[in-house]
Amino acid sequence: MFSFLYNEFLWRPLFNGLMFFYTVSPIADLGISIIALTLIIRGILTPVLWKAQKAQKALQLIQPEIKKIQEAHKNDKEGQGKALMELYGRHKVNPFSGCLLMLVQFPILIALLQVFQNFDAGLLVYLYSFIHHPGTINTVSLGVLDLAKGSIPLGVIAAVTQYFQTKMTMVIPDKGAENSFARSFQMQTLYIFPVLILIWSFKFPSALTLYWTIMNVFGIVQELVMRRIQKNTS
Repeated sequence: MFSFLYNEFLWRPLFNGLMFFYTVSPIADLGISIIALTLIIRGILTPVLWKAQKAQKALQLIQPEIKKIQEAHKNDKEGQGKALMELYGRHKVNPFSGCLLMLVQFPILIALLQVFQNFDAGLLVYLYSFIHHPGTINTVSLGVLDLAKGSIPLGVIAAVTQYFQTKMTMVIPDKGAENSFARSFQMQTLYIFPVLILIWSFKFPSALTLYWTIMNVFGIVQELVMRRIQKNTS
């Protein structure tokens, strides 16, 4: 049942979405199709990601109060944790909101990896009836980049954009037992995840790296726009 739901409600829609853009594109370029699909996915996820980013901004605003509680209860970890939970509840802030930015995208990333790892004409049997059958799938984008193979230059771009996108949106909690997991997770996301992306770019199809790069660039632009809006309205 889980396999059926995964295939029919995640993997197959993503595959058909990719093939839709591939077949309607005048030059049938897989790279352009991935960019188009990525923008659609990012647009769908924007409300969730925006909410998570707003929660992180709210967390940043109450950092002075968090520090006061930590100082007042530095010898009473139980009391400190209780006071912090009350503070979070009062301001309706989730200290783990930063984790959502990554976790919400994980199932989609896995499904896309499976799509990109099997660029095969045999997959075309999974096309919906209203999607035009392309006959074959050319994995070389713009005549230079084979999206079925790894790409180190694209991996570097993905790693750099991941770092800056995370740096712009993330609020790292102060040290403390009650924040240890969230702090550790976010620090790993900021520093270790870009390195992992670079390493993965050796092995995984560059189609996946291209997807992640476009997601990062879109996120950076979105953050800059949001900051400009907030600045103009403040």
